Amino acid sequence: MLTLEKIFQSHNGARWVLLDFLVGFIAMLVALTVTPYIDVYEVYNQFVVAAGYGAALVLCVRLCGLYAHRMQHLFSSYDVVLGAIQGSLFAYISIGLIVNFTHVHVFGRYVGGAVLLISFIGISVSRLLAKWYLSRHPMRIVLLGCNKLTREFGTRIADDPHFKIVCIACVNSCDDPAIEEQFGFQKIDDVSLFTKYLNEADTEIVVSCYDHSIPSEMYELIELLPFCHIDLLNKGAFSEIFFREVSVSYRNLHWQSSSFFKPARGAVTSLKRLIDIAISLPALLVTLPLWLPAMALIKLDSAGGAFYSQTRVGLLGQPFKIFKFRTMTTDAEKNGAQWATKKDARMTRIGALLRKTRLDELPQLWNVLKGDMSLVGPRPERPEFVEMLKNEIPLYEWRHLVKPGLTGWAQILFKYGDTVADARRKLQYDLFYIKNFTLILDIQILMRTIPVVMKGSQ
Repeated sequence: MLTLEKIFQSHNGARWVLLDFLVGFIAMLVALTVTPYIDVYEVYNQFVVAAGYGAALVLCVRLCGLYAHRMQHLFSSYDVVLGAIQGSLFAYISIGLIVNFTHVHVFGRYVGGAVLLISFIGISVSRLLAKWYLSRHPMRIVLLGCNKLTREFGTRIADDPHFKIVCIACVNSCDDPAIEEQFGFQKIDDVSLFTKYLNEADTEIVVSCYDHSIPSEMYELIELLPFCHIDLLNKGAFSEIFFREVSVSYRNLHWQSSSFFKPARGAVTSLKRLIDIAISLPALLVTLPLWLPAMALIKLDSAGGAFYSQTRVGLLGQPFKIFKFRTMTTDAEKNGAQWATKKDARMTRIGALLRKTRLDELPQLWNVLKGDMSLVGPRPERPEFVEMLKNEIPLYEWRHLVKPGLTGWAQILFKYGDTVADARRKLQYDLFYIKNFTLILDIQILMRTIPVVMKGSQ
């Protein structure tokens, strides 16, 4: 029986696709039925247009990043609502252009309002309901292994209300009292009895947290898990699927060799470059009227120039000059390079406003147009911090395998960072982007940047 729990806990997006298609189909069909339209006798056209809108809605909702299945925790209720508005609006514009181009002419004057309202309610309510439901029915997880990695990973999972650790299990005794006290520990003496325990505890996923190969004693358990309808993932795969990041602490050779990084190149990068030019050039021209007022306010607010340039590390470690509107006092770095913080005392009054609205980044459109940066990619860091962070964080230099960007996966999923720990988390998001790069993912990031900017997030 297909229960609400099975729908929300499905790792397969097919059910969400079907749900969104039905929302779009019903929205358009209802709107064409209850509002005036021209082709009164063309009932066939109503179904064709409704199906077309349903398909367009599925695509646009996906581009807005709302196919999260079990990852509703990745975005806030605000992101869900704005994503539903964006998806519904873009889908309606798309199908509207097609309808007008084919001269079907089935849209009445009130169709648009009815379609957008029904679609918005259907998309947002389904996601908010899933978010509410999953927060009250956390996924039950058992961790295999008793080591430092297990403790760190367990702490990360315990901080997320969408997951619940049933216990940590191992074939050997637990030598770490903190693990046993914090999470509970089960020694696996008999695999059959342990699988029975997993079923009684309603375990959904078993996660292997071994630094190296899984002990041979665990092979019998691995073979039995599918018969118990329990998924088995290693820590790296779990992080990538549910947290949308690549772990830098999980250095398992088998995982890395079967999950290698291969940054996009060739025709894909050429197309990405064309998209960068096609968007950055018009954006530069459209936003130019904002530049003069911004420059005047910066000059009136504090001494110094309106623009600020700084050396950053780009593709393959090559340095380049980044351009920004100045947001700090001219003596901000008299004591050397330091990270900017949310409430930085060095920031000017106008600078705080520019940074909150991200208008200080507008001159970087010139960097994108020149080819130093892309619209989407890891944010470029200063050479001084790169040297420090690559000694502190494994794989840090891998973020230079692609061009830096104006916005990125880390920027939409993580807060403003000003510590090494924050840099580590952001790197894991950046590595996920590099590994899973597609042009569709770029579009998703650009669309999901809109609510980040509207909220004034840093």
